[in-house]
Amino acid sequence: MQKQRLFFLDNLRSATILLVVVFHAALAYMIYVPEWWYVIDPKRVLSADILVIWADIFIMPIMFFISGYFGIKSLAKRSASTFWLDKWKRIGLPWIFGSMLIAPQLTYLMLQSRSVSMGFWEFYTNLFWGEAYQQGQYWYLGALMVLYLLMYIACVIFPKIKKQNQTASAPSTALFFIIGLAGALGIGWITTIVPYGDGTWIHPLYLIVLQPTRVPLYLIYFALGIIAYRNHWFIEGRYNPSAKIWGPLFALSSIIYVIHKLYSQATFHLDPQQYLILNSLMHSFFCLCAVFGSIALFKVCCDYSNSIWATLSAISYPIYFIHHNIAMEFNWLFRPLETNAFIKYFLVCICSLTVCYFTCKYIVLKIPPFKVARKQ
Repeated sequence: MQKQRLFFLDNLRSATILLVVVFHAALAYMIYVPEWWYVIDPKRVLSADILVIWADIFIMPIMFFISGYFGIKSLAKRSASTFWLDKWKRIGLPWIFGSMLIAPQLTYLMLQSRSVSMGFWEFYTNLFWGEAYQQGQYWYLGALMVLYLLMYIACVIFPKIKKQNQTASAPSTALFFIIGLAGALGIGWITTIVPYGDGTWIHPLYLIVLQPTRVPLYLIYFALGIIAYRNHWFIEGRYNPSAKIWGPLFALSSIIYVIHKLYSQATFHLDPQQYLILNSLMHSFFCLCAVFGSIALFKVCCDYSNSIWATLSAISYPIYFIHHNIAMEFNWLFRPLETNAFIKYFLVCICSLTVCYFTCKYIVLKIPPFKVARKQ
C-alpha cells in the first residue's frame, strides 16, 4: 500500500528551520557583517561569512517550495472559507502579533548592543516606525499570506489548478534550464532598479517586508511546489529527483558559488555589468541545485518518521517563530567572553537550539495557533 505522507518533505522543512537558527546565529561573527545587524561580536571569522553566503541562497526557496506544495494540497481538499480560516489562525494572526510585538524587541537589540541610550517605548513609538522598521523573521509569514492569496485568485480564475493531473509528468532538463535562466533574469533585472541591490529591504505600507532581489526566486519555487503537487512528483514510481545527479551538483555548485562571492570580482576585474550577469546566473543556478539536491538527498535518506523527526516536525514552525530573539540574546550574552569566535558560536548554537526545543515543546505548542501543527 502506498504511503500517503511524504515524510522527507516534513523532515526537510524541520532540518531547514534548524539551519535557519544556526544561520542567524552566525551573522554576529561575520567579517563582513551588515552594519545594521542586531548584535556584532568583536571576534569574527571568515568561516562565518562562508556559512552565511552558502545557506542564505537556498533556505527560503526550500521553505517556499514546500509551502506551495502543501498549500495547493490544502486548498484542493478544503472549502475556501475553511482554508482561509486555517491560514489566518496558523499564519496570519501570528504574523501580525510577531511583527507588532516581538520584532520590535528584536530590533531594539541594535541599540542595546551598541550602548545607545534610548528607552524601549521611545524607540518603539519613534525610531521603529521610521528607518528601523522591520518584521524580523515574520516577514516570511506575511509573504506567505500574499502568495496564498495569489494562489487562491489563480485557482478561482483557473479551477483546474487545484486538481492533480490524471497522468504524472516529469520535468525535462530543458525545464530546469528555463527555471535557472528565469531566476537569473529576475534577479538581474531587479538588481538594476533597486538601490544597493541585494542588500535592500523594502516595506510597502508597513504591510509586508521583502528583499526585492529575492522575490523572483520565491515566486518561482512556490509555483514549482504547486506544479510538483499537480504532477504527482515524489510519489513512488513517479518523478523523483536523482540523488546521484543532484547531490554532486549541489556540492559542486556550493563550492563554485562561495568562491565566486569571495573572489570573482577582484580576481577577474569585472565591471559592474559583467558582475551583475555572472552573479545573477550563479545565484539562480546554485539555488536550483541546492533545492533539488536537498529534496533528492532527503528523499533517499530521510523518507521516514520516528519519535525524533515527529517531534521536530511538530515544533519546527514554533521554533521558526521564536528562534530569532533567542539566538540574538545569546549572541549578546556571550559577546563579552574573551575567547575565540568558534567557541562563542558553538555555545550560541547549543544554547539557542536547546532553549527553542524545550520552549516550543512544552510551552508554544500549547498556544492555539500552533496546536494544529501537533495534531497534523
